[in-house]
Amino acid sequence: MARGASLSRRLLLGAGVFIALALIVATVSIGFVLRHFVQSQIDQRLDTQIIFLSSVVTTTGDGRIAISGATDGPPFDRPGRGWYWQINGPANTLRSQALEGADLALPDLPPKPPKPPPKPPRLEDVALDGVRPGDGRAPNGMALHFRIFETLAGDKPITIIASAPRAAIFAPLRAALTTLAISLLILGAALVLAMIFQVRLGLRPLEKLRRSIGDVRSGTIERVPEDQPREVAPLVHELNALLAENAANLERARAHVANLAHALKTPLATLSLALSGRKQQDADDAQGSVQLVALMERRIRHHLGRARMAALSGPARARTPLAPRLRDIVDAMQKIHAGKDITVAFEVDPALNVACEQQDFDEMAGNLIDNAFKWAQGRIAVRALAVDAKVELTIADDGPGLSDKDIATVLQPGARLDESMPGFGFGLPIARELAELYGGALSLARAGAGGLAATLTLPRAAAA
Repeated sequence: MARGASLSRRLLLGAGVFIALALIVATVSIGFVLRHFVQSQIDQRLDTQIIFLSSVVTTTGDGRIAISGATDGPPFDRPGRGWYWQINGPANTLRSQALEGADLALPDLPPKPPKPPPKPPRLEDVALDGVRPGDGRAPNGMALHFRIFETLAGDKPITIIASAPRAAIFAPLRAALTTLAISLLILGAALVLAMIFQVRLGLRPLEKLRRSIGDVRSGTIERVPEDQPREVAPLVHELNALLAENAANLERARAHVANLAHALKTPLATLSLALSGRKQQDADDAQGSVQLVALMERRIRHHLGRARMAALSGPARARTPLAPRLRDIVDAMQKIHAGKDITVAFEVDPALNVACEQQDFDEMAGNLIDNAFKWAQGRIAVRALAVDAKVELTIADDGPGLSDKDIATVLQPGARLDESMPGFGFGLPIARELAELYGGALSLARAGAGGLAATLTLPRAAAA
């Protein structure tokens, strides 16, 4: 069997082979018992006739044998049926009327072992000793089963033969075996159905476990339910221990990433601003240093993002609901920018989820919403919709907006168009690179109200 064969197929095949062998053995055994039973019934009937004939045969003074009384009772009185008897004596032969004068040809029999002189036959002895079976044919060619008994009539040796048609054995045996075969086939079909039901019922916990692991992978649940059958419980315990260990390792990795990011972000931003403010005579050197700092910052964030994604083993297990997270971020920004009267239009389907770690989503959406609050005059629109396997989150404001040239500039690390606003110019580049790490994108365009519309595209998480 192939290494990757189905477990249920293995169980069904093994049980099917066992059931088939059991039914074959049962058929052969029961057929043998039935044949022995039918054969013994026929032999007893023939032996009874032999006993009767041996009790009524006599010898005459001239050495011939004779019978006194009627001896052709049913079924030995019907010609051509195969039920015959015949007595061979030293001087003459006696036959049943059913033979119509024909003789039965004795089959070749092995020689009898020497034995003491025969005793007068008794019913309990004839059926057990002295009678030999044989097979032959009637004068009309019918297959016969013989019972042959050699004894004495007076002092004369005689041979008593009684026959029955072999069809008397095989006809009821065939009928019984046909009924038996049908019964065993029905029994086999019932056993196969019961076996299929048993296998499906027995493997149902594994299917339930598979779905639970799929839910863990999709982020619907965090642990596999512990309520499992006894045989599966140790496996579930080990899985949950592995998940807990991976989660702990992930938290440690994320803590190191966050500490490193915060430790490097501010010094790099300060160094970039300091280099940008150098005197004109050092303009060329300053420009090269600024570019070098920007390259260092970009590479640091890129590799930190890759380390974060590697720790997550991809975004498949990450799952963040959009609506509650966006509402929390908007509420926080309204408190931060409490001095501005900003109305937020919120159009987000509560069922939407993104395959993104919550901390990363908060950083991306927080940067975009923070920018919108900084530049908006009085209105911000937050909308999200599903497009195939992606989710497009658009945050539009009614501020002054940006030209195409300025849009390309603000997506560069450290670039700032207005020095009067607080910040270091890394928010949009960070959001864009995080989105790209998750297989998404960030695009900027002019909003319908004349401001800026930032569209964040992220992979959509499977429905719970």
